[in-house]
Amino acid sequence: MAPEQSLLIMKWQFAATILMGLDYFISDGFREKANLYVKNYFQAMQGRVDDDVKQALSKFKSKLFGVLISFVQIAIGVGLFLISHYIGEDSILLFVGALIAAFFFIIAGFNFAFTTVFDLLTSFGIAAPFRFLTTFLVGSPKGPIAAIGFMCLMISFYLRYSYNGI
Repeated sequence: MAPEQSLLIMKWQFAATILMGLDYFISDGFREKANLYVKNYFQAMQGRVDDDVKQALSKFKSKLFGVLISFVQIAIGVGLFLISHYIGEDSILLFVGALIAAFFFIIAGFNFAFTTVFDLLTSFGIAAPFRFLTTFLVGSPKGPIAAIGFMCLMISFYLRYSYNGI
């Protein structure tokens, strides 16, 4: 392990020691005030994350009819593609036209449906880890400051594990 990697791990462990040790070395009144301040901050963050998820769901619900139409477009495109196999060799223009129309129907359907669903999944993918983290920090019995210290300790363990390559 390189010296700078060891130093980074030590910094994370030092931060964890300070944050987790505050529970023992500061007065109960100050600890309660500090924990309340940090808890209120993370609860406000939870509220913003919840609002973002609600907004993403309502946006998806408003586009749900468009997604259903996209699936109809895809079905029409696949149908045109299947029908194009039955077009005779003497009408090559009709065959090419059916394939081009099928291609455009399928691409347009996939484009709208994929973008709409991907936007929803992106919102959940970003919100879920923050929601999990803030729930852990707010619900910690020792308080959010000690929980942040615990997270620092877990990061140092992860770094140690990843730097050693074991």
